[in-house]
Amino acid sequence: MTFRDVFVREVRISYHQTSEERFDVRSPQDVATFVRKVLTDNSREHMVALYLSGSHAVVSFSVVSIGTANSTLVHPREVFQRAISCGAIALVLCHNHPSGNTTPSEEDVRTTKKLKEAGELLGISLLDHVIITDTAFHSMKENGLW
Repeated sequence: MTFRDVFVREVRISYHQTSEERFDVRSPQDVATFVRKVLTDNSREHMVALYLSGSHAVVSFSVVSIGTANSTLVHPREVFQRAISCGAIALVLCHNHPSGNTTPSEEDVRTTKKLKEAGELLGISLLDHVIITDTAFHSMKENGLW
């Protein structure tokens, strides 16, 4: 193998000033409001991460995964890569349930625990995981699911 055969992925980060007002996350209702504004397709599950500053202002967000009508895959690598890139202190996860039922599945609970543990290792707190529908939401933290 010669040097010309080796490819290295380069990551570039640039920060752009925005005229948008800050959006602070103080409650699961705030999370639901924000995510409903950015999700345009609610026929499939979407996992969204809100990356927060120390004062819980949204510094960035990402649609981490788009799944099927009743499931979506998420891995700590994808969630925390973006958190580190934008300098997040904490994050909140949110995903929609197209069925209209906000009850978390066993997989939702397992995934949340795994992501919480990964965040603890990295020093980036997972504050909550909120499940939303068009009209309701469920906070996994407020309901003691971790």
